[in-house]
Parts: sequence; C-alpha cells; structure tokens
Amino acid sequence: MKHIIFDCDSTVGLPGKPMDDALALLYLLGRPADAEVLGITCTFGNGTAREVYQSTAALLREIGRSEIPLLPGADRGEDPRSDAARFIADTVHARPGEITLVAIGSMTNLHGAWLLDNAIFENVKEIILMGGYTAPLLYHGRHLDELNFSVNPEAAACVLNHGRNLSILTGNNTCLPSYLPRTEFIRKMGGSYIAEKCGYRFDHKQTRNGDAASYCWDVVATVYLLHPELFTDRYTHCYVTEKGMHSGWLGVTEEAPDTCLLNLPAVKDLAAYRAEMYGGWLDFRMGETR
Repeated sequence: MKHIIFDCDSTVGLPGKPMDDALALLYLLGRPADAEVLGITCTFGNGTAREVYQSTAALLREIGRSEIPLLPGADRGEDPRSDAARFIADTVHARPGEITLVAIGSMTNLHGAWLLDNAIFENVKEIILMGGYTAPLLYHGRHLDELNFSVNPEAAACVLNHGRNLSILTGNNTCLPSYLPRTEFIRKMGGSYIAEKCGYRFDHKQTRNGDAASYCWDVVATVYLLHPELFTDRYTHCYVTEKGMHSGWLGVTEEAPDTCLLNLPAVKDLAAYRAEMYGGWLDFRMGETR
C-alpha cells in the first residue's frame, strides 16, 4: 500500500484546459488496495492555484470523495509556505519513511514544504514527478514547451537538487505511452463517468491540432508508482540549475560533485502499460455523493 500526497494542477472541466491530472487521480482512486490518497495539494501550472483548487473541489464533490483533504497552494510569485506546503511538511514529519509525494504540476508546494522543514526530503519515502526534458520534443511539428518545472524554476531546482529517492517521468519518456486518441478512449471507456467527464478535451485538440487525440502525461507517473515493473529504471546524473529550469532542461552529464542522481524511468512494455492504465480507470467507482 502506497500512502500518497497528490500534488497537482488539475483543471478538468475548465474550457480549453487539460484533463490529465484528473485522470491520474482517478487512476489512483481506481486502485484502493494499492494506493491511499492522504490529501491533495493544489499548485499553479495548467491554471492559477485558485482555478486548480476550485476545479479539484468540484471533481471531489462530483465523485463523492470530498472526505479527501484538499489544500490550497501558493500562486505564482506568492510565498510558497502555503496551507498545502504545511500539510505536506506536517504529514511527512508525522510519518517518516511512509509518505510518497506525487507532484505533477509546479514544484511550488514541495519547495514551500522544504522551506518549512529542511529535513522533509530525508523523511519522505519517495518522490515521483512528471516534468522536464532530456532532448528536444516535437508536438504536432512544433517544439513543445515544458510546463511543470519551468513555471517555477527556483522551486524545481530546489526539489531536484535536495530531493531523495526521486524519479522523474520526463516529457520524452512519457510522450509515446501518454498518447490518447479519442477513438481508443471511447472504445475502452464506453459510457463511463470518466469518458463523459473528460471527452471535451478531444474536441479542443481536434480544433487546435486537427487530431482528435490528447496526451495523458501525468498518468504515466501514477502507473509507475504502483507498477514499476512495467518500466525500466534509468539512474542518470544531471546538472540542475535554476537557470536551466527556466526551460525544464535536465542536463544529463557525467558524475560530478555538483550533479544530482535522478531516476528517469521509461515504459518497457507499452501494451501492458496501457492495459493497466485503462484497468485503473475502468475499476474506478464513484463514492457517496453529498
């Protein structure tokens, strides 16, 4: 059983905004024997911190899971030592060696928790992140900007340089497994709540890119957390600076005193990965709505 704090920038249901953070959460909630979500902390990225909090609160009410603690985080430029950061710091302090941090938005809340308690990364069990690049990545013929580490470079540099037991599902390593065409999604998910809730995103992508498909980046991180056997771990020395984090660039290099050792896992069995991803969504059950 993994005991998880889920740090996200979910904006599901907001016009033109991504759905993949919500799909990552719904995957975890579809695996209650393996994952206990102790709380959800909201950060900015896909939207403002307020938009993320409101979107996530609405989702929890809709699925009948409002009992899960939901904490607001700091917005861009604000003091990162927010309610969300305090929740992370206090929970890890109370349960050393037990808590997994899953962070799939900006690193603001984790940075704030570190400012509150510099020992937090020594006491956490593991940290799973989605973000960063190791090579240029094209998306419909355009260079794809990195949007998790780069939106708060100071926070990202802090977390990557001070973190322990840290795995990063990079944009490069999640691109292929995260590709989600509407035809496949609807065929697999049918008339489910998840299909109804998230179907809007395909129309937006069709209009914008001429391709009715989305990328479900963040779910790759949660599947890795519960099923690392579907991945190949790749421990890599990276030179991480605040300047480099302005683009989310992970400077892969040789071992040196000023580098950090990061695990950059990649899916090794795509069919098995996708079966597990859809399995978690199909096993998701609504709670008691209030």
